Parts: sequence; C-alpha cells; structure tokens
Amino acid sequence: MPSQPLVSIDVVPFRYNRAGGVVEVVLGRRQFEPAAGALALPGVLLLSGERIHEAAARALKSKVGVPGTRVAATGEVGAFDTPGRDPRGPTLSVTRFAIVDEHWVPHGNAEAIAIAHVKGLPFDHDNIARLAARRVLEKLWTDEAIAKPLLGATFDTVDAAIVNDQLAAAAIPPGAPLSTANLARTLAKTEWVTDTGELGASRGGRRPKVWQFR
Repeated sequence: MPSQPLVSIDVVPFRYNRAGGVVEVVLGRRQFEPAAGALALPGVLLLSGERIHEAAARALKSKVGVPGTRVAATGEVGAFDTPGRDPRGPTLSVTRFAIVDEHWVPHGNAEAIAIAHVKGLPFDHDNIARLAARRVLEKLWTDEAIAKPLLGATFDTVDAAIVNDQLAAAAIPPGAPLSTANLARTLAKTEWVTDTGELGASRGGRRPKVWQFR
C-alpha cells in the first residue's frame, strides 16, 4: 500500500529592509539531511493535535528565531504535493506567508535574503516563495493588515514602489511595475492611507511624497 504522506507546515517570512531598499525573505540554514547546510524556508512537520497556525509559529521560532511578537501578519499561500518534492518520501506542504517586524534582526541560523536572490532552494521552496510573493502583492493595496507592517507606519512613494515592484518581479506570474506617479494616484485613492504633506529624501529624482496610515 502507498505510504501516508507526511504533512509539513512551511512559512515564507517577508520583511522590508528600508535602509537597503530591499524586500527580503528570511531563510534558515538546515541542520540535517536532506540538504544539510542549505538555506531553506522555515518549516516543521505537523504534530498530532497541532493547529496549522501553531505549527507555523513553531517553525518561525525554532528554525529562524522569529518570535510571535515579531510577526505582524500572516496569510495562506497554498498546499504543495508535487511527487518527489522531498527525497524522504511523500509529503504535503501547507504553506503560509508572514510579515516580520522590520526591526527584527536576523541572528543564529537565520539569514535575510533579497527576494530577487531567492533561488536554488531545496525541495520546491523556490516555487513556494514566488507564489507567496504573488499572494502578498495581491493584498498590498487592498489589505491594510498586510500593507502597514510591510511598509511601516509612515513611508514615501519610493518605498511603496520598491516593495510593489520587487514583489511583482519575483511573483508567479510576474506583476507589472508601477511608476511613482501611478503609485501616488493609487495611494491617494486608498482609504486607509493619507498624504502627510511632507516630502521624503531625494533618491536620484524628485523628492517623493510621504504617506501614513490613518
């Protein structure tokens, strides 16, 4: 008889590194085979009686050292059951994304990698990360609970463009970049964002508008 597949809970933790102008994914270096020593998404096997959100929190804490107090938002990505995705045998991955507090500093086993450089991960983690980028991009301008922790309480139009465009470039399918002018119009129509009337620092062009969440 076919063996019963194991159920793993994997998490794609995103954060915006404002100082570097980079959307990052937090990865952990695997301690055991398969792929020992490789960077991978934090994940754990679902325990008997454990809820998915509990396993996701455990994965973030145990694999990359992100405590629940540093996780601002989460959401569903999907389930992945590609045959052969794990050399240990059949596994079903139930995956979530998380938005990590920008002030959290990677340490120990964790590394924050620019989303554009998230390639060559073990299992099917490349594909999972790209689909997670699509989920976050879809919610960026429709869900304040996702946008606020990713962009911060105040942000300028350049920050918003960086986050939008880097998620769009990484996503499956890729999204379209937004000009700062078009993005400013989008923000002006977003009911939970308001123009502060101030201008941010110039980054090679006109000084961008500064926005804040209501």
